[in-house]
Amino acid sequence: MSNSAKVDQKGRLKIPVTLLPMLKRSGTELYVTSEDGYSVRIYPMQVWNQVEERLGRLCSHNRNNQKLLVRAKYFGRAVTMDKQGRVLIPIVLRSSAHMKGGVDILDYSNYLEVWNHAQFLKILKSSPITVQEEKTLNQLSSALRFPWAIQRNKEEGPVHGTERRFRIHRRVSPDSRRQASHAIRSARTDSAWHARVA
Repeated sequence: MSNSAKVDQKGRLKIPVTLLPMLKRSGTELYVTSEDGYSVRIYPMQVWNQVEERLGRLCSHNRNNQKLLVRAKYFGRAVTMDKQGRVLIPIVLRSSAHMKGGVDILDYSNYLEVWNHAQFLKILKSSPITVQEEKTLNQLSSALRFPWAIQRNKEEGPVHGTERRFRIHRRVSPDSRRQASHAIRSARTDSAWHARVA
């Protein structure tokens, strides 16, 4: 889910109210960093300590992983969220990731990712979804069974093909012109819809 926010002139990001509970789960101490300098990651300190420990273990087994830890340390700073829910972006990262004005915040399960709005749109346009990625997404979504769909099938029985069912719960009074014309328009729309799907 994407949320819009702003970074003020002092480099403070105002966290949207909907995202505060996730960050505050383990207190107001946070770690602000990046793996590439193009976006900002905000971790609750408890989560970051676990990430850093795992990165340390990976680096001891494979020196190629060292660059991830080096970048996280270079761009990163421990910060405290203030009472207004603002987080100070470190100056090095603020400059590198263009953290000023409008930004987009993506919320993941254990961290937030922040992008400069214009930069983010440019990256999205330059990296469109491939046919394979779209196919993967379609496979994932078609495998899901939503509770409301299951409940509807139990109540109404199976719905075949593109058939749609509409119920009218209101009786149309013959002496009411407005209600009659509404019923006629609905009937026309319904038959036009059936003609299109037939």
